[in-house]
Amino acid sequence: MAIAGALAMRPKLLILDEATSMLDPQGRDEVIKVVDELKQTTGLTVISITHDLEEVLLADKVIVMNDGKMMMSGKPEEIFSHDEQLEAIGLDLPFASRLSRLLREEGIAIQGQHTTEKELVNELWTFHCNK
Repeated sequence: MAIAGALAMRPKLLILDEATSMLDPQGRDEVIKVVDELKQTTGLTVISITHDLEEVLLADKVIVMNDGKMMMSGKPEEIFSHDEQLEAIGLDLPFASRLSRLLREEGIAIQGQHTTEKELVNELWTFHCNK
């Protein structure tokens, strides 16, 4: 495996450019799992260039680039709270973020930003049970 050979030299940094873009879901999950294991076991720093929102949500820190310049940086939750700015430059939002906004627009009183479906389902369940 080419990655194993390159990693045998113990680099401190691994840069991935759209590493999972053309993979099926199983291949994508395998790559993410291997990279996560490497990070956990070796302390490897990973820079992943991606448009995949699911991958972005797994990051410790996100840097949004626009026209070759850094537009914003922070944790995924912080970044996706700037939904209108992101959409203005043509970036998408996680499904849960879009649905949260639509629910608020329809008058459903949900709190905060939801980046994962699990977060949104938990709040909706709590909201429904408290009625």
